[in-house]
Amino acid sequence: MKKLLLCVFLLSLSNFSFSQKKESNSYFEVYPNPAIDHINIKFNDKSNIANQSFSIHSLIGNKVNVTTENLSENTIRISLRDLNSGFYFLSLTDKSTERRDMVKFLKIN
Repeated sequence: MKKLLLCVFLLSLSNFSFSQKKESNSYFEVYPNPAIDHINIKFNDKSNIANQSFSIHSLIGNKVNVTTENLSENTIRISLRDLNSGFYFLSLTDKSTERRDMVKFLKIN
């Protein structure tokens, strides 16, 4: 029941469009969306990458395990190869300000 409530809450916070446009926030971008093999998180400030923690959750709220790779000082690549097709949530938390942002993305095959 808690997972269902979390799912409904996350869906209500999310804004998603079916386009190749980058999802943009004030301090980071997530692209491509929809994604096939990976998503990239590009931070606007180089210092942000060390202060971030993130997790990926399925629509029902289950945390999924993914592998990451640092592409540069301000860009992280997350591999989605082991995930099934569907919608997922990327949760980013800034450790210094405790700000949390959610991005909904689509994994396709």
